[in-house]
Amino acid sequence: MSTEDHSEERNEDQDQPAVVDTPIPDYEAGRRSITTRGGKTRRQMVEEKRVLQVKSRPFITVAVVLLLALLAVPVYAYFQNYVFPPRELALRVEDKEYTRGDVVKFIRFNQRMSERLGVAFEVGSSLFDALQTLQENELAFQLAPSNGITVTAEEVDDRLDSILGFVAITVAERESKEYNDNIEEAKRQFIQEIGIEEKVFREFIRKSMFKERLRTVVADQIPRVQAQVHVYQIIKFGRNPEDRRTIDRDLKAGTPINEVILEHSEDPNAPRGSGDLGWFPFGVTPELDALLFGLDKDENRLLPIRTPSDPRFDSDSNWWSYLIVDEVNDAREVNEINFEVLTTRGMGIFFNERRTDFDLHMVLDSDIFDWVNKQVRLSALIPTPTPVPIAEQISGQTVQ
Repeated sequence: MSTEDHSEERNEDQDQPAVVDTPIPDYEAGRRSITTRGGKTRRQMVEEKRVLQVKSRPFITVAVVLLLALLAVPVYAYFQNYVFPPRELALRVEDKEYTRGDVVKFIRFNQRMSERLGVAFEVGSSLFDALQTLQENELAFQLAPSNGITVTAEEVDDRLDSILGFVAITVAERESKEYNDNIEEAKRQFIQEIGIEEKVFREFIRKSMFKERLRTVVADQIPRVQAQVHVYQIIKFGRNPEDRRTIDRDLKAGTPINEVILEHSEDPNAPRGSGDLGWFPFGVTPELDALLFGLDKDENRLLPIRTPSDPRFDSDSNWWSYLIVDEVNDAREVNEINFEVLTTRGMGIFFNERRTDFDLHMVLDSDIFDWVNKQVRLSALIPTPTPVPIAEQISGQTVQ
């Protein structure tokens, strides 16, 4: 290549601008060091994401609230059906409270007692009976000190053993390992069967024993010898005005009462019992006390001796009956059956007189009736009769 050609190449190189390395500012370096997408910096993307989150936050909140509301429905239903009802108050005696759950446990305990005997448990009357019994047991417990009544733990043990079917004849038998092992096994099976803690049903047993001993205190105040009337009954399956006159005529003629009964009674059982209802003291038949013991203003008996009463209709048996007082004895010993009736009546009077001294509250309505009976049926081992409607149960009853 000639010198002239080299000179031309040099001249061409000189005509083109020279490439100079320009320093990159620090902030440009920072921007280039961040990965860019779509022409946006990471900082811009973060800011847009923050703005989007702020805008979507109300929607997220609403979604969370809806989700919680949906979850709250079954939770509320669970608490409403299984948590709250057992804790609601059913009975209060002073500062002692019994919840619905306590009432169910008490009924279940008595239910198992019936079922162990093979007796159908009457669910319909169980609620009111349970509330009444719990109230009276608690009253007896709180009245025990003023009546000198005590119940020891050992006595509760003995009662529980007898419930389980164990009665030790001798002290040695009671203290034997085999006897106690058998009791513990029977107790374990019983607890598993009724589903109630031992301390709970022991308390039921304990307070029922206070009531039993209070009953003894009340019975001691009832005279064993009282005025009584000897009552007979003539039954007719229809009402005829002539019947009473005919019966009265035969009695006034001096015909023995047994013959009068056999002559006029249409009761097929009359030949066996001769219509003899037995001796009654005042209070055994409250609905008849006024008739059998009442006196008029001249101190004469409302129902004279050996005089038939007006006919009384028995809707259950669908017959008419005439009562006759054949004898009156002012001092006759009360038989055991009638004495038990008088004691029960005395207990009712005793509790009624003392209820006013206590702060009592009893809840008895259709809600608790339905809930309690449902729980009882679920735990029944044998079929139970159809319950009596609550309106029929509480009619004529005073709820404290």
